[in-house]
Amino acid sequence: MVSIRAIAIAMICAPVAAHAQDAAGDTGALDDIVVTAQKREQALVDVPISISVVDAATLAATRSYELRDLSRYVPNFSVERQGAIDTIFIRGVGGGGRNIGFSTRAGVYVDGVYAGQFASINQDTLDISRIEVLRGPQGQLFGRNTVSGAVSIVTERPGSVFEGRVDGGIGNKDLFEIRGMMNAPLGEGVALRVSASHRERDGFTLNVPTGTDLDNIDRTSARAQLSADLSDGVRLDLAADYSRDRSNKQAGEAITDTFGTGPSEEPGAFRTPYNRDPRQRIELAGGSATLNWDLSDSATLTAISGYRWTRYDRTNDLDYASFDFFFIDFDQSFRQFSQEVRVAFGKGGPLSGVAGLYYFDESAKSLSVVSGGSMIGFLGLGLQPGPGGIVSARVKTKSYAAFGSADWELSDRLTLNLGARFSHEKLKITDYAISAPAVLGLASLPDYDDARSVDSFDPTIGLSFKLSERSNAYVKYARGFKSGGWNVDFISLPLTLDGVPFKTERVDSGEVGFKTENADRTLRFNAAAFYAVYDDYQINQFVDIGFGQTSLQLRNAAKVTSWGAEASVQAAPVRNLLLTADLGYTHAEFDRFPDGGGPGVDLDGKRLPYAPRLTASAGASYSVPVGFGSLDLSAQLSHKSGAFSGPENIAAQKLDARTTVDARVELVGDGKHWSLALWGRNLFDERWIDNRVFDFFQTQLVEYGEPRTYGISGRIGF
Repeated sequence: MVSIRAIAIAMICAPVAAHAQDAAGDTGALDDIVVTAQKREQALVDVPISISVVDAATLAATRSYELRDLSRYVPNFSVERQGAIDTIFIRGVGGGGRNIGFSTRAGVYVDGVYAGQFASINQDTLDISRIEVLRGPQGQLFGRNTVSGAVSIVTERPGSVFEGRVDGGIGNKDLFEIRGMMNAPLGEGVALRVSASHRERDGFTLNVPTGTDLDNIDRTSARAQLSADLSDGVRLDLAADYSRDRSNKQAGEAITDTFGTGPSEEPGAFRTPYNRDPRQRIELAGGSATLNWDLSDSATLTAISGYRWTRYDRTNDLDYASFDFFFIDFDQSFRQFSQEVRVAFGKGGPLSGVAGLYYFDESAKSLSVVSGGSMIGFLGLGLQPGPGGIVSARVKTKSYAAFGSADWELSDRLTLNLGARFSHEKLKITDYAISAPAVLGLASLPDYDDARSVDSFDPTIGLSFKLSERSNAYVKYARGFKSGGWNVDFISLPLTLDGVPFKTERVDSGEVGFKTENADRTLRFNAAAFYAVYDDYQINQFVDIGFGQTSLQLRNAAKVTSWGAEASVQAAPVRNLLLTADLGYTHAEFDRFPDGGGPGVDLDGKRLPYAPRLTASAGASYSVPVGFGSLDLSAQLSHKSGAFSGPENIAAQKLDARTTVDARVELVGDGKHWSLALWGRNLFDERWIDNRVFDFFQTQLVEYGEPRTYGISGRIGF
């Protein structure tokens, strides 16, 4: 695919970009973009934060049905699938996983409510108005565990017009998808909006012993919202959502035998030899009540009460072979409640901002069971079929915070940006117990209870300079923190002495940026450069404990630095034509990581896992008027450079670079009441290794990128 990569470089260097697919329509100008990144409505050009905004039209045109799909065109952002676990990386920094004592570095929020742990990250984009990807520490307004950034998902609100639509489609690998939405006014100032979706598709990987397709899609989601104007200036929004994912996601395809000493018994891509099919079940449910009260012309009170519940259940083969030796079951659940009260003030005045209070309460429990299969006796280790290793734990988190952010106009052009958040957090682990056979080199921990608390003051300070009516430059400093925790997993005996708890991580970040658009709004350009230093960086890695086995270790590396830049251009040079390009560069590495590769092996200067140097995309869309409506043509090219899956940066951890092309041809009827589209993703069938994993028995696993997909879809609206 050398020619494709040459095309990619040429398009990346071209001065074009965009995310609003129909922005260059009737007026020929780009749409205004309003965001709530600072918890109040502001024009994007006025917000001193590096933000990518993806609207509903872009989500539909690019077939971005889940948050992970944004990785194809949002720079310096990705949702990586690490052994079937989705994790967000922003500017090369990410982490978190199935360990309930190890939280994520980028928070996901749905209408202002924190979405929770790892199983909630890859949100369905059903009935979404826009997604705001905020890069850099967001501690001052979003709080804990946003040291690399935050993702704010804003859903469509009920409206005053009765309307609805049904979207459906089919494609290769027996793809079937259907979505529906209905908006109904119920009375004066009261409206209801409901939506639902279902997607299913066969997998690309064949598990040879069972004949089962792996990495299939089987996901159902639903959302309901009720909006009511209680009185003049007082609105109540009630929302509820539910999602169920029953996909057979695998940790990876084995390329070695069980102990990593020879090749797998099923060589070749998209074939596995597992005697037991991997199975994964994720259920998400939640609700929120949001009250907005206009206290005056210049002040609005907002109160958000949120509750979320998550269940994660997974079964996975541990020997990754046709022999029935070992398998593991994970069962985790999370319950959380949050309450936020804030006041936005100073609309149109020299001093404007937001101030508020926040409370968060989460309870998580986990049970992991390793069982011996029917053939375990042949290993000669004295083990019997049935449950042999058990890890159980409960973790409770409570967080209290006061926060504020203000913009003070020092002159007509110069604005001082101030923000701060004070957080008090209490964490407690109870009933942490490990029961494991000594022959496997794992610890037996009868009971472990611990508690910790942390106070954190996370400020931000910056200056914004208005170069013209539509151009702003800014410089800012921001601080954030990520909670400490505990290594709640199967661990080796030496780790029980000092390897269970790990410390709080902190980040100090500097950023400069520039945002502008021309007078007729046919060209928009945003760019930012950043430099961030992480102290006590928390890292998750497999440690060799001998006898062909590994133990998962969580520890604090000494220091990490991430620096780079991102840029985005949107251009509408002529009516109905939209050109787009986004470019991100990140240099993320360990400044100091003593003994990171084992005793006496420092990892100073090594790149962070899953931190590609370059992410880029370019695209074009053009609408051709026809007698009954329009013919819309669009294409998207995305590129991601190579990276490593582990901190050692060895060859067995190297991830491939890739360049993919997507395209879409759509007929749209007058009034946009119906459409019919042909689409394709990864049109040139690019092949690459997306992830590499070393598992418990030193088995080397790889995950391949998704091959070419194509299909037809349509929409009917009323």
